[in-house]
Amino acid sequence: MKEISPRIFWQTFAGTIILISILAIYQTVQRTLELDVVFWRSKWIFPLGLFALSLIVGIFALKYSFSENSARWIEGLEITSGSKFKGLTLIVLGFSLVWAARLFLFRNLLPQLTPIFLVFLWASIIQALGLKLITGRQWHVLFALIVLVQGVIYQIYGHLTITTDYPFSIGYSEASRHYYASLFFSERLYGLKLPLPFLHPTRYFLLSLPFIVEGLPLWFHRMWQALLWIGLTAASSILLARRLRLNGRVNFFVAAWAFLFFLQGAVYYHLQVCVILILAGVSTRNLRRSFIFLLIASIWAGASRVNWFPVPAMLAIAIYLMETPLGSKSWRYWLTPILWGISGVGIATASQFIYISISGNADIRAFGSSFTSDLLWNRLIPNDTFPPGILPGILIVSAPLFFAMAQMLRGKLSHLHPLRWLALLALLTVLFLGGSVVSTKIGGGGDLHNLDAFLVMLALITSSFFAECVIGEDQSNPAWGPICWPVTAAALLIPVGFALPQIGFIHSYDHSLAEKDIQKLQQITSETINNGDEILFVIERQLITFDELKNIPLSPDYEQTELMEMAMSGNRDYLESFYTDLRNHRYAIIIAKKQKSELKNRGAFVEEDNAWVRYVGAPLLCEYFSIDALEVENIKIYAPRQDQSVCKDPFSE
Repeated sequence: MKEISPRIFWQTFAGTIILISILAIYQTVQRTLELDVVFWRSKWIFPLGLFALSLIVGIFALKYSFSENSARWIEGLEITSGSKFKGLTLIVLGFSLVWAARLFLFRNLLPQLTPIFLVFLWASIIQALGLKLITGRQWHVLFALIVLVQGVIYQIYGHLTITTDYPFSIGYSEASRHYYASLFFSERLYGLKLPLPFLHPTRYFLLSLPFIVEGLPLWFHRMWQALLWIGLTAASSILLARRLRLNGRVNFFVAAWAFLFFLQGAVYYHLQVCVILILAGVSTRNLRRSFIFLLIASIWAGASRVNWFPVPAMLAIAIYLMETPLGSKSWRYWLTPILWGISGVGIATASQFIYISISGNADIRAFGSSFTSDLLWNRLIPNDTFPPGILPGILIVSAPLFFAMAQMLRGKLSHLHPLRWLALLALLTVLFLGGSVVSTKIGGGGDLHNLDAFLVMLALITSSFFAECVIGEDQSNPAWGPICWPVTAAALLIPVGFALPQIGFIHSYDHSLAEKDIQKLQQITSETINNGDEILFVIERQLITFDELKNIPLSPDYEQTELMEMAMSGNRDYLESFYTDLRNHRYAIIIAKKQKSELKNRGAFVEEDNAWVRYVGAPLLCEYFSIDALEVENIKIYAPRQDQSVCKDPFSE
């Protein structure tokens, strides 16, 4: 990490405090308005007072740092040694402060980001002071270390909190992922040879691996998914840092930063497999090995999702462009990228068709559901589903890297041939436009994960220039320009902003209520099965998968995730089959969430909710009615209506 003057460090910190204090005050006031609280007559005046004080301190510090008298004050902060006990105490205090504020002071009353971010900034400078007392190193190095380590801890902790033996889903269809993973072992688990998943097959394949060992409980499968998030993201981050041939602490800084950067999108763990293969295997010094790894990564991408078909080839081409000068090769230079591009996309397409043919799915149109789904262009701008909006959100995330590139490349564009620059820009543009369009598909746009390939490409290119691994036309490694500290600080802090919300209590539940609900379901379902009738679990099929419900056969049709996908894509044949089974009262009881028949006008995922109501909820309520409910979750038990109902055709609108 390049030397940063103490004055620049403190000016940047003061400026950041001012910005976050203003946002924290704004979000706190907005929260009080939501709750109809008069904050000057309540306890809300306390946090607002602290945020205002923080703002005043930040303004004073920034103004004073530009004065001639600030040199002595800044010099006094350059502590070279001190009490190690005091230093350790400050580190523990600062670290604990963030958790205490998030878990006990703010909790659900003030869940917005910037208030806890402001606490994080002050706590981090306290910890940096503690480290300075111990090591005496520069402020910016210690601050960067504290920020990155805490961000990594928050992300790891947040993913592990899902590890619980709670038998029901946590959030929307959370546990159904493990049901879909179980389809790879359906004959052993259910006595049925069921089709393999048509959505995210490689994700469910990775999730299915614990089923190799019989009898592992749900909590273990949840822990396995957390370890996939952590382990595969860490592997790609470490490989990126190793590829850059960085030494010492910078290697750790880049790996930790990449870990946080990938998770802020987030780049899903099953797609990290492609990134790992490319980073580990592609080398311009060994084109044969590179081609083999490219093909393997493309096979995986082809079985994953359509918009990742070209990504392994594009990442490999980016490495080739950065590490291979054009020189006098002329048109021959482009043979390798063209071969990689055609082969990568071709093998990915073939992989998809092969998976479709062996998956056992009768309706292959399900694999193309994304092509018939509506595009919701309002998701690109601030909206209820994703308040920042896709375009502002990706701008916030990627802006520090673009500023860093501008600073590194200033006056040095001539080191690379214009066609190499154009090709790298084209790769980024294609992935950005493609990810933006996919983010508008109904069912998406709730975060930045559909821009995952763009984020990976941007991280690869920027870090390669930072590490001076880009080869110039004269076969040298040019010394690209330095990155100023404010840009570096933004690149460090923004990913941590996505990590802070991961701080929360480990999931807990009322065991007696959960057990009571399981017993109720067991009794109702057992009586139904003994009468020779069929049961449909639209949700909570993991209760059968993990033997929470004993001796209940699985009816494999119409699971919630599958129904939602068909509703959003308007798959008429599939839905008509569903309506026929409802009219014929095929199922004696149906286990589902509480259904609604009225459409919504606004709110998060309103289009998805309305698609469900129109194509699933209203038809179900027309033919079935609720006869009972569980206590711990919003789960209803539905039975057929005895009177003949005249149901509205969902396709008539």
